[in-house]
Amino acid sequence: MKLEEISSLVSEIPEHYTRPDCPELGDVEELLYGSTYYAGDGSPLLKPCYVYTPYGYDPEDEETRYDVFYFMHGFLCNANSMFEGDEGAIGNIFDWLIYEKKTKPFIAVALTWDYENAIRDFDTSYKQILQFHLEFRQDILPAVEGKYHTYTKATDSKSLRESRDHRAFGGYSMGAVTTWQVYMLCGDLCRYFAPLACDSWPTAQFDGAKKPTETAETLASASKVFRLSPEDYVIWCGVGDRDQTMMQMIPQLVEMWKFTPEDREPPFNRDNLSLHLLPGYQHGVPACEQLLGIVLPEFFPGNAD
Repeated sequence: MKLEEISSLVSEIPEHYTRPDCPELGDVEELLYGSTYYAGDGSPLLKPCYVYTPYGYDPEDEETRYDVFYFMHGFLCNANSMFEGDEGAIGNIFDWLIYEKKTKPFIAVALTWDYENAIRDFDTSYKQILQFHLEFRQDILPAVEGKYHTYTKATDSKSLRESRDHRAFGGYSMGAVTTWQVYMLCGDLCRYFAPLACDSWPTAQFDGAKKPTETAETLASASKVFRLSPEDYVIWCGVGDRDQTMMQMIPQLVEMWKFTPEDREPPFNRDNLSLHLLPGYQHGVPACEQLLGIVLPEFFPGNAD
């Protein structure tokens, strides 16, 4: 199977999107929430996330509702990295996307898997990623969507499931590993997923590359567990075409497209699972910024001319 048959090329975002001179600027604030050390001793935690609200967001306005994009950083980063790294370029990109009506106004939340928002070694990070879905479901969603004006009517499980069409989760590098986990274990809570620049590691590191058939079958279990049809979710995969993780992702994606269970229709097709290549980009922050600027208009399209 040729690469051009299973992927599409995407174009860079406009150069000015990374600049801080958008006429309408959003705000970023820290939100502390209670959690549990799920990957450790079960002790109680108080953790930060960082919440972007678009220009014009009014806490007193109970009528206007917003889609939400949850983002997980990569290795050697933390929750602060999304909006503090590269002179705030990602927040600038969000401002411009909304200002130029490429997207609807949305809320974005920068998360971390680490119990202390610290930067740790590879193995410790991976151990925490495997348990992050518990924190997302039980702690983060109620905290964020209980404060900000999203589409959920309440923060109970039923209300959060019913509002899943207005929620996306994405991540870069090991944040993509987290995204695959969230898809598999919280697929009832989000409609849109953006695993950027890494494969899925459900049982061991690099599973998607080393055991693509088994990984595809594991990921396919989500739609059965949550009783989802192929029209109920979108997985937008992106990576630079000079990024070594592209070769980790391809075997897994091919097997996902091929997977055909006996008891239901195939859970993955070219409409709900896609691969997008960013020409000339290696693994790193610039590619992450570009891919976020490209995927969000797909998830939360605006009404630009």
